[in-house]
Amino acid sequence: MPQITRSALLTMLLCAGLLAVIGCGTANDKATFDSDKGHETGWLPAKHAEAAKADYAACAECHGEQYDGGQSKVSCTACHLGGPTSAHPEDWTGNAAQNHAPYAKENGIASCAAQYCHGTQYEGVAESGPACISCHMGGPESMHPKDWGNYTYVKHALTVTYAGSDTSKCANANCHGSDLTGVKGSGPSCTSCHLGGAFSVHPESWKANLSEHKAYVANNGSLTCSNAVCHGTQLQGVAGSGPACTTCH
Repeated sequence: MPQITRSALLTMLLCAGLLAVIGCGTANDKATFDSDKGHETGWLPAKHAEAAKADYAACAECHGEQYDGGQSKVSCTACHLGGPTSAHPEDWTGNAAQNHAPYAKENGIASCAAQYCHGTQYEGVAESGPACISCHMGGPESMHPKDWGNYTYVKHALTVTYAGSDTSKCANANCHGSDLTGVKGSGPSCTSCHLGGAFSVHPESWKANLSEHKAYVANNGSLTCSNAVCHGTQLQGVAGSGPACTTCH
């Protein structure tokens, strides 16, 4: 067996010490997410989320004590806007439906379009962010279908009429509420206009006889009638919706 010289032994010990100090190593300078970084292929997005929930402090060894990149040169906040344990900004308080709209208006939506978040084309990522069109029927920057334009009050009636009893696009926790009672910061309650429920603009009792509106107005006033989508703010009527009151009165 060959003898190991003193200088060779010192060199080996020095290399071992350097490797111990380096930790993640120079392989991380490549900043990939596969085996050369210690993670298995397919690590993102779901597997890293599971590992982080179990012990995200272990990420500091490679991503830095402040999770701002470290030796991996990949900052957690590149995706996690609210810090390493919060994908969205902290002030969203767990309610994406209520808080994401103001954020998008102020900051744009580029930070959402990542391959591990909502997808580079906002098409959604399995086990991560949903497709934007699951709520935004007109695309990521338009909640309602594009052809609704400025005539939401007209077009939505036609859409609901054709949809029949299927209000799933409207009735969910992020839009108008799963029971159509509205979502704060998002879609209003359907009954804010539809006094008789989602499928009836006027109170149910009016179905047989519109003359019932006289008694209703006498008891409740006309405030619910005078708005931009029903009979107009001055009761002057709205095209495709409620007629001017002076049509009869």
